Amino acid sequence: MLLLDAGGETLDEVMVAPEQGGFTVTCHGGQAVRAALEQELEQAGFSRTDPWQAPLFGAATRLARETLRQLTLARGARAIEYCLWALRHGEAALLQALSQPAALDDLLRRSAATRYLFEPMRVHLWGPVNAGKSSLLNALCGEQLAQTGEEPGLTRDVIEGSFEHQGWVVRLLDNPGEWSGGQDLDRQALQWARSQRQGGDVVLHLIPPGAAVPRSESFVVYSRCDEFMPAGLPESGFPRAVSVKIPSTLDRLKDALVALQRPEVSPCSGDAFVFSEELRDDLRRLAQGQASRETLERKWLASGE
Repeated sequence: MLLLDAGGETLDEVMVAPEQGGFTVTCHGGQAVRAALEQELEQAGFSRTDPWQAPLFGAATRLARETLRQLTLARGARAIEYCLWALRHGEAALLQALSQPAALDDLLRRSAATRYLFEPMRVHLWGPVNAGKSSLLNALCGEQLAQTGEEPGLTRDVIEGSFEHQGWVVRLLDNPGEWSGGQDLDRQALQWARSQRQGGDVVLHLIPPGAAVPRSESFVVYSRCDEFMPAGLPESGFPRAVSVKIPSTLDRLKDALVALQRPEVSPCSGDAFVFSEELRDDLRRLAQGQASRETLERKWLASGE
């Protein structure tokens, strides 16, 4: 439907979806358009309802409504799988968790990485010039996102891409290379990239053949391993060796990155429901004796609450 002004001009397009006991109304405009729409609806006899109190899509409890909200933010097949499982089984799983407050600290620890279901891990590619960072970004993401070549310093900005592996989405950020022969522009680009790196979750330090490994780096990737393959690397995890010319090494690196963001809870273990930060805070309060089981049951599991 269209929202018109007094002169008959179209202000906005409005979508109305029927829900149990009412309607969900969405529009494109800002606060002024929303206020005009609410005024029109009130004059037509409608009243506004707190979405937490509305049984959206048949979701009567707060937990179900919060899971529906998270579903709209899900990134990747695994995130959708977790949300759909929680919609079907989350209320029973939460009820069981509330009955075992002594085990909540462990549940919260194991479920901490569920945030990556909705905000995929940000992985910065770091290292000297010509370490193969841009080539690795392109190879992992399956598209030409960054310029590559033998000339050092081709990357002067942070270039982002993403890939999905085993149903998990990973975000990659290619950074300018470290080197002593750059110009002022190269040094400024590297300084800015360092400031952005602090907002990432993981830094992969790429080590080309012949380069030393920085002691402070935890996640080391030996790049261009088609030229030199280090010995004694573990079967999984880090450090890893990779080459854009050897697809199997790319798959093993993807496996290792997914393992970093995979939570220890899952639908298979029957505890994949702790997505909401508010719910996590409530469970933490219960574990610390600052909230009661009855209060949380009433808040999250009672219909209409």
